[in-house]
Amino acid sequence: MFAEKNVSEVAGLAEELPGDENVGAETGLRSASDGEDVDADNDDKDDKRGDGSDKFADDNQGSGGSQDTLRRSGRARRPPVENWRPVSLVAHEAPTTYVQAVQGQESATWKIAMDKEMVAIRMNMTWRLTDRPASRRVLKGKWVDKVKNMVDKNGNNTTRHKARLCFMGNRQIKGLDFNETFAPVTKFTTIRCIRAMTAANGWKLYQMDVKTASLNGDLYGEVNMEQPDGSVDPTYPDKVCRLLQALFGLKQAPKMWYAKLDDFLKSQGFDNIDPDACLYLLMDDGKIIIVLVYVDDLLLVASSLAAIYKIKDALHKRFEMKDMAEVKVILGLERRRDKALSTLKLSQGKYAGQVLEKFGMAKCNPIGTPLRVGLQLVKAIESDDGLPYREAVSSVTYLMVGTRPDLALAIRQLSRFVSCYGKEHLAAIKRVLRYV
Repeated sequence: MFAEKNVSEVAGLAEELPGDENVGAETGLRSASDGEDVDADNDDKDDKRGDGSDKFADDNQGSGGSQDTLRRSGRARRPPVENWRPVSLVAHEAPTTYVQAVQGQESATWKIAMDKEMVAIRMNMTWRLTDRPASRRVLKGKWVDKVKNMVDKNGNNTTRHKARLCFMGNRQIKGLDFNETFAPVTKFTTIRCIRAMTAANGWKLYQMDVKTASLNGDLYGEVNMEQPDGSVDPTYPDKVCRLLQALFGLKQAPKMWYAKLDDFLKSQGFDNIDPDACLYLLMDDGKIIIVLVYVDDLLLVASSLAAIYKIKDALHKRFEMKDMAEVKVILGLERRRDKALSTLKLSQGKYAGQVLEKFGMAKCNPIGTPLRVGLQLVKAIESDDGLPYREAVSSVTYLMVGTRPDLALAIRQLSRFVSCYGKEHLAAIKRVLRYV
């Protein structure tokens, strides 16, 4: 009856309107002249619904409502998976280009940071201007700006604007622009062992940072770069920079820096421990001095404070260093030491919070297990590069290597699909983040 009533109303309306086309456009129904076809279509739909339509009618009768009453689900609506995107970790976004840096709201602050970088480059005599070579490649440099969250000596959280002039090493060609690469990165296993020995023996643990570490490496071979934005020589604007020292971004820069640091430490009597190329040991009059190298961060361990001061003075005389005092946080590892109990606890609580904030999971509901029981993932036919699956797996991997071995099994399974993933893989890593 309901369908017939609607059709009759449309028929009456059709007589008043100029043509049948308006009826179809306004109401979406056919005119009364097609009544027989409409009834036939309704009969076919009733046949296809079968038991489902009877159940819907019984539900309406049982609730005392009419047939035209709509039933809405009380379930909370959630945004689709495609809307899950990383968010910024800092309140003030760092500029991505030189133009943004010099024209933004914090242009004065970024100019000061870039001026400091150029002073360090000139002090190290990183390059000299020369004529543009005809048979050699000339690559460009890029300003990379970053807002770093730091903790001062009083334990207060502060921010620092840091600008780096980086060589665009992503355009270098192996065999033509460089041959070998190496980055001095100590193993997390070594860091944990040394810290355990420090807690058990009551040793001193300090940290130092090498300013512009990559600029200290001696560069071999000819490498040319365009003059950087903001520092073009007005007298010789057409000349290029012939690099004499390594620069950030060069593929071979970390290797050159490590070679110079290795020569210096060995000249001071340190021996390189074979299992870890970044672990150095010195026995001096019964005193133990250990140096751990993580690119430009040095972890100093000694049995006495006098030995710490000795190696600090030697490093200050050779390189431009920044004294970070006694270690509180290094490489995202937070340290809590109880000298009375000879214990040292490591945690990555702040880093874990940053990861959850980065991927929009800071307010998610926690869960007791990282993976669903019986989860069986298969490779996706085509990866969706718009989903931040790789970034999430990489972030959780660093957490697992540092202090969370309970994530090892989940990361082992999910890391197999970083090149072929889809929505089901994204749902799995989101569950891991809920577990974190």
